[in-house]
Amino acid sequence: MDDQFLHDLRRAPSREFAARLSANLRAQGTLSRARGPSPAAQWFAAAAAIAAVSFAFTFPAVRAGAAAFLDVFRVVNFAGVRFDPQRLAGLKAGGVDFPSLLGDVEPPMASVPPVSYADPAEAGKAAGIEVRQPAWLPPGWTATETVVTAEHSARVTANTAKLQTVLDALALDDVRLPEGLDGQVATVHLPAVVLMTYRDGLRALRLFEARSAEISFPAGFDVPALAQAGLRILGLDRDEAYRMAYAIDWRNTLLVPVPVDAASFRQVNVAGADGLLIERARSGCLLLWSTNGQMYALEAPLGAAAMLEIAQSLQ
Repeated sequence: MDDQFLHDLRRAPSREFAARLSANLRAQGTLSRARGPSPAAQWFAAAAAIAAVSFAFTFPAVRAGAAAFLDVFRVVNFAGVRFDPQRLAGLKAGGVDFPSLLGDVEPPMASVPPVSYADPAEAGKAAGIEVRQPAWLPPGWTATETVVTAEHSARVTANTAKLQTVLDALALDDVRLPEGLDGQVATVHLPAVVLMTYRDGLRALRLFEARSAEISFPAGFDVPALAQAGLRILGLDRDEAYRMAYAIDWRNTLLVPVPVDAASFRQVNVAGADGLLIERARSGCLLLWSTNGQMYALEAPLGAAAMLEIAQSLQ
């Protein structure tokens, strides 16, 4: 997919905007405290949160009680979208908690310490997956730690008042939320994650593995309408958001925001699977891919060629 149309994200919010948004959210009682993931799984927890938000934008536009069946979405593909961090700084300062932007999350994500394992295979059993390890690493890299983070399931109840407050604060007057969205419930399942760390002196290489994240919700939905709202919040203009909302298969795609001034991204092939390679200006690369029902993330201060060779060598 040609991503050039995603690059023009420019407007940064003012301090007055942040103060006004914070006051509006507090008035609704929806301002939440940030909860950080455990250090050992910081990126994968963040990715899971993005997955929850991305899929949350695909809730069905049906009246409460009208649907009798559930659809299940699973992460299979990854798509990058550029955004300007300064644009979202005002939202964060105003108290917006992005993982719960669409509604109320219960139970909230708890900060549970990861469990260490001496043997990656045992860690895989604990997480319910078959762990794959790199057969090749650049000289000097040595395995130092394997940990498993706990799985988590939560119910997300749509609260359109909070989402509409954000749309109003950003002056997105052309975005319309579907009728019947408020009160709809989705179940998000974030699987246990195996994190293997390798070090070369002070440098760290991290390999994350987990079953695909899932979300289930009432059937009968219109995917692009709310996906378009989420893309507008990220900063895409109306035409750009429309084009991307209708180009992505939201049933199996995780949307990964990429800072416009700090990284570039491109689609790559990893052992026959489609992957997303994010090359960061000062901190190496992040490689994401999925195969046989499992998600993988490789993060290291290395170049693209070395990252792909490591990923291709997993066995």
